[in-house]
Amino acid sequence: MSNLYGKSSALVALVVGAALMSGAACAQTAAPAPGAPAPTVADAPPVKAAVVKPRKRVTPTIVVLVTNSRAVPLTELDAAAAGGAPAKQIVANLAPGKKTSVKVAHGKSCLFDLHGAYADGSSTDLTSIDLCKDKTVNLVE
Repeated sequence: MSNLYGKSSALVALVVGAALMSGAACAQTAAPAPGAPAPTVADAPPVKAAVVKPRKRVTPTIVVLVTNSRAVPLTELDAAAAGGAPAKQIVANLAPGKKTSVKVAHGKSCLFDLHGAYADGSSTDLTSIDLCKDKTVNLVE
């Protein structure tokens, strides 16, 4: 008989515990005071929408050291991706014997065509130069 009493006590404790737990959950959501209007959706705090910023596309760049080893000033050095892409000026007005570092944006390929113009009217053309492999450009006579 004692075994039956123990099982029924455990069952009662389980039911009472479940009732207490559900009552605690109900107590967390307070009912409106008597005579007070029921809360509406408009009373709820506004929900902020998650702001998702688009990822910036980062164009890879390389730093190239350009040296003017000629006797005349370099007025302009242009670089274009090999194969006919439009050229962009990367250096302007580099005195004889001077050096400068420039950042050059590149795509999948690091092959560039370079065109240099000098103060005396002469020019230099270099084709299919791999600037990722050789990060120096030495302009000579």
